[in-house]
Amino acid sequence: MEKRDFKSKAKDFIFSNGILFAIILLIIITGIIEPSFFAWSNLLNVLRQISVNGIVACGMTVCIMSGCYDLSVGSIVSMTGVFTIISLNAGTPDIVCILIGLGIGLAAGIVNGTLIASINGRSGEAFIITYGMQVVLGAIALFPSKGLFISGDVHEGLFKTMGDGNMPIYIFLAVAIILQLVISKTQYGRHLCYIGNNMDAAKMSGLKVKPNRISYYAISGFLAGLGGVVLCSRVTSSNPTAGLGYEMNAIAAVVVGGNSASGGSGSIIRTVIGAVVIGIMSNALNILGISTNYQLTVKGFLIVLAVALDIISKKRKS
Repeated sequence: MEKRDFKSKAKDFIFSNGILFAIILLIIITGIIEPSFFAWSNLLNVLRQISVNGIVACGMTVCIMSGCYDLSVGSIVSMTGVFTIISLNAGTPDIVCILIGLGIGLAAGIVNGTLIASINGRSGEAFIITYGMQVVLGAIALFPSKGLFISGDVHEGLFKTMGDGNMPIYIFLAVAIILQLVISKTQYGRHLCYIGNNMDAAKMSGLKVKPNRISYYAISGFLAGLGGVVLCSRVTSSNPTAGLGYEMNAIAAVVVGGNSASGGSGSIIRTVIGAVVIGIMSNALNILGISTNYQLTVKGFLIVLAVALDIISKKRKS
């Protein structure tokens, strides 16, 4: 009996973390082939590069834990970047520019959540609505910039500090720590898991499901807005398509880290691990000379495989 239990637990562990270990193996092989891969300067550079995706992925984790996805985050990153840089170039104070970017992200998230909650939408409806918002917000980002790159008149101050040196890493870690504490230590986090696991049962138990669901998308939109502000601060410019693909990268970070793709449970710590491992994997593939097109194929395959393993794992447990 004990042997059988051990084998069952071992199989569940492999299904939950198999992809993670496969990527770590790739990273180790790359380090053996190219020893400079593990140089501290290279690892620090990778952390800076994944910081924006990590911030966005933290918000995506909340949505996925609630049983839905938010496909609009990439367009929110683009739109907040464009309007933040335009405001900065107009001579608006740094703090106001930052608040404009965060406010746009928050407003977009609230609209998403309100639309989905008002129709009692499940994962399918949430997918369609946030995809529609992705298109709309992406188009809005194109209007003021006319589809062109906008250089920012960035001076010394709070805005520039957000993208300087290791500050993006610190912002990412601060967001992750705060959100992990909220999810694991508060009633709000317990309600999130309850709603994601069984929304109908949550309603019958008296939970205010609609306001909670709106708040999940508000968090996702706000963090996507923060990611957009940090990104344009780092590169001191904006691009109306800068956030293209961020939704896929965020989802990949969540599911590759070992979080359930169908909601009801999750951990920001796992998302952080997923974001870091995927960032290092992308760096490893660059060092090995793998083209960007193949890297996108690998990421897409990892998401599909992670979802498939999650479904198998849940069926085994049930």
